[in-house]
Amino acid sequence: MKLPTRILATGIALGLVAAACGGSTGEAPAPAVVTAAPATQAVTQATPAAPVAAKPTALMLVVDTVRGTQGVTDDEKKAENPASLVCVVMSKFPQGGRIVWRAVVTDPLTNKALDDKALEYVKITLADGTKADLKYGPHGGTKENPAQFFWVAGWTVPNDYPTGAFAWKIEAKSKEGVLGTFGHDYFKVPAGQLQIVPPGTRRL
Repeated sequence: MKLPTRILATGIALGLVAAACGGSTGEAPAPAVVTAAPATQAVTQATPAAPVAAKPTALMLVVDTVRGTQGVTDDEKKAENPASLVCVVMSKFPQGGRIVWRAVVTDPLTNKALDDKALEYVKITLADGTKADLKYGPHGGTKENPAQFFWVAGWTVPNDYPTGAFAWKIEAKSKEGVLGTFGHDYFKVPAGQLQIVPPGTRRL
């Protein structure tokens, strides 16, 4: 049986509409889901600063006074002689005798003795304002194996120099500008401070 032309045309038109609307479900295609990769968070760690070496606020000085060879007899120069005077620690010096100052300058933070490469100067100021440099060098022992290195200055008392108390002060300065001082009045007992006495006065 032959279908009417009008019905056939209507069926074809409906089929074209269905195809144009996206297939059998009649739904538009689902949108694509885009997942963003998580952002990498940059973590910056501060590099710890190198520790700063501590600096002393003052240098430490150990100083004493010993007798030099001027005004000393040959017998008194002999080290094996019980009455030897040379390099003997004392605080009374005769007119015409020689005073020798020995100093060790130390960094109190390290307890290390400082040499002429670490210190700018070590100076002594005498009672009359005279200034002199202490020299760094080896002492005692042998030339090849000295007993110790330290700072030294000497001064010969004039024959007419007034007797009595004798003031002095030693100052040391490091290459970094740190100072240290030691003087005759470090110990307050006057009898223990340096004294100039007449020749022939026996040491105590």
